[in-house]
Amino acid sequence: MKKIILLCLGLFAVVLLCIYLPPNNIAPQSEELTVSEKYTVREYEGQVAVFSEDSELPVKVFDTSVSALPQCDRELLELGITVETPEELQKLIEDFTG
Repeated sequence: MKKIILLCLGLFAVVLLCIYLPPNNIAPQSEELTVSEKYTVREYEGQVAVFSEDSELPVKVFDTSVSALPQCDRELLELGITVETPEELQKLIEDFTG
């Protein structure tokens, strides 16, 4: 009888450990594993602006007038330029705003 009680307590302890201890084979989440939001750079009220994914209003509007840019840049901004990383966004903003 004592062996059955000890066996049950042991199994109970194992179940509790499995529930409350995190598994060792899962890598901890880091910023590199998170999905980054896509951004689109396009014209907004005559200025260069950045829009977050699926947003109608810009998250940032720059003092750069689209009319002052070369024709090819104006055409690109009319279509919108989508980037997937913060580095690409920063480079594109620097290209358009000087």
